[in-house]
Amino acid sequence: MADRQLEFEPFMNACRQLGVEITPEHFSILCNYVNLVRDWNKHINLVSRQDTGRLLSYHVIDSLAVSQLIPKNARCCDIGTGAGLPGIPLAITRPDIQMILVESTKKKCHFLNKCLSALSLGSTVVINERAEALPPLNCDVILSRLTGPFRRVIRQTAHHARNGGLVIMFKNPAARNDLDGMLIDRLRLEILHTVELLLPVSGVPRRFVVLRRRQASLATS
Repeated sequence: MADRQLEFEPFMNACRQLGVEITPEHFSILCNYVNLVRDWNKHINLVSRQDTGRLLSYHVIDSLAVSQLIPKNARCCDIGTGAGLPGIPLAITRPDIQMILVESTKKKCHFLNKCLSALSLGSTVVINERAEALPPLNCDVILSRLTGPFRRVIRQTAHHARNGGLVIMFKNPAARNDLDGMLIDRLRLEILHTVELLLPVSGVPRRFVVLRRRQASLATS
């Protein structure tokens, strides 16, 4: 189903299948966001051209699918956010959370800041930097949506999770399993669980890998 055919009722029902409640106001703001992405995508490569017709029906729903895994009032960080996915849809529909959008491309950060202003997302901030170059952000939840191979992404993101915090990776279930147990342990992470589902409307398969960061061991004398 293309975005032009997706009105509030079917979108609300799709989100409800994911345990996410959407109001007409949420839907209106999400549509405004999608229109901003489409307009800016003519000048900046935010998403692939073939995806501009399914921003709402695929990209936004995929972003919201992780919502139930995020605790209430969490401090979240979206690493390599690009066009603001999943961070901006989550910030729109979860006003209880604080969202940090980390993006290394200056032009994309300019777009993201314009979005925050246009959509009145006051509890969301943009950081123009590479994740690995930043000091620890001490977040409750780190999000990474399809940003690259697991080994590389987890090295770049793990230190931004607080002790006991979560790292949630969006993965394609059909992709090669590149989880590295030794690396996970070295970064003081443990896999809590994985969630596999078919996204409503698009039918795209998704796997969420949820990891938790352990507290550092105390040195013994």
